[in-house]
Amino acid sequence: MRVIFVGVGEACDERYPNTSILVKIFGSEGKKRCFLLDCGFSAAHAFWNYVTNPEKLDAIWISHFHGDHFMGVPLLLLRMWEMGRKRPLTIIGQKGIVDVVEKAMELSYPGFMNRFRFELTFIECEPGISREILGCTWSFAETEHSKRNLAVAIETSSEKLFYSGDGRPSSDSVELISGSTIIIHEAFHVRDEVPGHGTVKNVVEIARNRNIKHLALVHMQRDVRKWRELQIRRELAKLEDINVYLPLPGECLEL
Repeated sequence: MRVIFVGVGEACDERYPNTSILVKIFGSEGKKRCFLLDCGFSAAHAFWNYVTNPEKLDAIWISHFHGDHFMGVPLLLLRMWEMGRKRPLTIIGQKGIVDVVEKAMELSYPGFMNRFRFELTFIECEPGISREILGCTWSFAETEHSKRNLAVAIETSSEKLFYSGDGRPSSDSVELISGSTIIIHEAFHVRDEVPGHGTVKNVVEIARNRNIKHLALVHMQRDVRKWRELQIRRELAKLEDINVYLPLPGECLEL
């Protein structure tokens, strides 16, 4: 599994693109698959720093319908059309994903969906029902957020990646974390509780309790990260039983 952090920022972060994760994984059919997890305002531009061939992306996962997690999709699709993509593209999300993407596309670039030379396949997913998609098992759990958000686990016979999207961990999302090779979780603050968001302290404790060896923290509040990043990195480096990363855009993990 290869994980590239296209963006790690929150909605209003002027320094880092919105949180967006590029995952390259071998599916059960033996094919290498490429998935993009969330695509917000500023993530769409950043994506092309790491992918030059418009045919390479297999699917986009949208965790919830806040702009910093899905409003980059119209621009991403426009550029794929402009670059001549022909392969079908799968877009996965909760109930309503079709309507949201189609409306966003029409508002952003009226009429362009009718000009695409590639097919868009939409898959609606809900908690409690795992789906076999592109050679991987996808499972879902709702977190505690101001807008309904689904965490996702993507699993093969040998690897499992958990991505939180946004939101304070719920009992269901914590259960979904079990057995993960890596957790990628939002941590909006360090210790102070913020409604609808996770914290570094809480997420690290969950990962330890579930015996997870790799944890990446993203979507940190911009001023917290700007002024306290060095201190946070020093504290995380003291942890001996778990590898905790505070990735920068463009950083890559090979697992």
